[in-house]
Amino acid sequence: MQFAHFEFDPEADRLGEGPLSEVFCARDQRLGRKVALKILRAHAEIDPQADQRFLREAKHTSNLQHPNIAVIYEYDQIVTKDADGNEKKGTSYIAMEYLAGRTLDDILKDRHLGWNECLRIALQITSALKEVHTHHLIHRDLKPGNIMLLDDGTLKLLDFGIARAANESSITQHGTLVGTVLYMSPEQVRGDELDARSDIFSLGAVLYHIMTGELPFPGKSFPEVCMAILDGKPRRPSLARSGLPSGFENLIMRCLAPEREDRFADGSEVHGALLSIRGRRGTADHAQNKVEGIMLLPPIACSASGQNACHAIASGLRRDLALALGRTRGLTVELVEQDKLAGDRKFDYIVRTNFHLLAPVGTLELRIERWNRNGGSPTLLDQHFESIRKTEEDEWTLQADLVRAATRTIRQHLAELALHPTENAERNEQRALKLTRRAHDTLLKGTSKHLMIAISSMRAAIEADPYCALAYAGMAEALVHKFLHWEGDEVYLTEAREQAERALALKSDCAEAHTSLGFSYHLLGHYTEAQREYRIAIQCDNDEWLAHRLLGAIMAREGNNKSAAGFLHRAIALKPSHIGSYDHLFGVLSRRDRYEEALEVASEGISAARLKLQQEPDDQEARLHLALLLVRLGQGKFAEARAQTLEAIKHSPKDGYTAFHSACVLALIGDTDEALEQLTCARDRGYYIQSELRNNSDLDSLRGYDEFAGLMTEPG
Repeated sequence: MQFAHFEFDPEADRLGEGPLSEVFCARDQRLGRKVALKILRAHAEIDPQADQRFLREAKHTSNLQHPNIAVIYEYDQIVTKDADGNEKKGTSYIAMEYLAGRTLDDILKDRHLGWNECLRIALQITSALKEVHTHHLIHRDLKPGNIMLLDDGTLKLLDFGIARAANESSITQHGTLVGTVLYMSPEQVRGDELDARSDIFSLGAVLYHIMTGELPFPGKSFPEVCMAILDGKPRRPSLARSGLPSGFENLIMRCLAPEREDRFADGSEVHGALLSIRGRRGTADHAQNKVEGIMLLPPIACSASGQNACHAIASGLRRDLALALGRTRGLTVELVEQDKLAGDRKFDYIVRTNFHLLAPVGTLELRIERWNRNGGSPTLLDQHFESIRKTEEDEWTLQADLVRAATRTIRQHLAELALHPTENAERNEQRALKLTRRAHDTLLKGTSKHLMIAISSMRAAIEADPYCALAYAGMAEALVHKFLHWEGDEVYLTEAREQAERALALKSDCAEAHTSLGFSYHLLGHYTEAQREYRIAIQCDNDEWLAHRLLGAIMAREGNNKSAAGFLHRAIALKPSHIGSYDHLFGVLSRRDRYEEALEVASEGISAARLKLQQEPDDQEARLHLALLLVRLGQGKFAEARAQTLEAIKHSPKDGYTAFHSACVLALIGDTDEALEQLTCARDRGYYIQSELRNNSDLDSLRGYDEFAGLMTEPG
């Protein structure tokens, strides 16, 4: 279909629709780019207010330049001619950035989010909302369906009151779908005048949903939900999901306050509060870097004119800044009249301020000094400079704007420092790295016994150095393996993601942490998210072998055997002692009809496995994949494959990992009864076999048996 200078298929390219508009994926023929094309419905054109709202919202949104807000490219109307040749404007449209990802609404239907993942999402939402409110706009329709998480982890805020997506909720009113009501503020329900605090309430409802998996105001009908919102008594989030950090809960409940005066004022304020919570979580977990006190020194005020006004604002700034910072739990803020650099000081930071007023412009200069106060004379560790400039005719408003900005800046700085060790923190970095590497080698041996030894070593590594990102990443990987060994309990995947996020907070380019995140998504079947994390891991460190190994597995699953082969070859080159990579590559090459090359890979893997077992006879991963590779070479190797399998079972007769992989070997060589017995053993030992039963071709010879069908229907 041709529409203006855009081309699209009305059915295949439809992205969404609502009462006012329809949205399509279209190609801009002028610029040759893909766009999301939003077209005002014909019946809406009859209503002048609808068309004006469409134009106004397009203008407002196009002024918002922010990485977490979708970009508007173009607004126009189709021009037509009547019978007399006179031009008249017809259908209005907006062309905007096309986004590849999933809405939070869709993601929440699939899985729960970990705390750190929630925090990362919340920070991006509030950063976008901060931009909206800075431009004196109100979103009016904040909900998971209008928040998209892109494949690279970036979040985008969508739909500023223009269109409503279909199929978001089962709530109806006289047969009309009303999804927005689930996140409405009380003033929206009453039809009152709205301000930024209405968005804050909706934000609270969204955060409640993503952090608990439940709605704060559930109901079976439109009136029931409205009454729940007006009643203003949501169940505390910690009752909906145990273990919710208190900082998150308090922030959500403040956002959901029935009276707007009790909520955060705008997106800037709640974003600053979130940054503070992120910092408090860091200091709670790592007491060595806990911030206990801040000293605010008297301001140095100067201006070209109006000295009295300048001094009055400067004094008020310091007082209000102390009150704002003092709301941070566990933080003492002291106002002093002179510099106390000697003696017994009870603070970690000094904040010095310079204030300049040249009406209507006020500039607040901050110098944040970090001090070592443990014994002896105080020592300056580092300092941070920031200049904040605001323009406002009203002096009280100017003062309030500067205080908000300064509070946010100081909290953000403290939050970032809280995730890193102080110079005098007790750390044994070499021991932590040694323990972590040893634990990872142990983990790769495969059995549940090896897994528990690895977890114990990872914990010891974290105790040796609480800031060792590699140890947290290793713990995350171990927890993903625990998911496999402990009946597919998804709580271990949630914990794994939190440990990986902790590693990334300490070292943003920690490749192993991204691999562990990808692994957790991989086992849940979220392959897009998994691929994203694996690719980021490889970008961070091209020698991260496990990311290549697992990305190759996903490529093979999707039928892209050519790309899979490249990643698996790289994994083997980086980690030749991991025998499973050879077996996977054998299958990929065989499917590409490159059988001679596949046989060569199998032979290389067998040689590597024999060498590995000479060095470490208890390596079950090496022994069982050796058996599988022997089977791949044909019947002449079946006897040796069986012998290696029986040796593995003898070594670990009660291990689920051993039982499952033994079943694969036995099934391939035709020992059906023993294979089914080992599969049953794997299931009984808690090994998560359900996905493998559905997809693993090594088990195909068992699929006609009743015992196998029984395993398919029973919990794994």
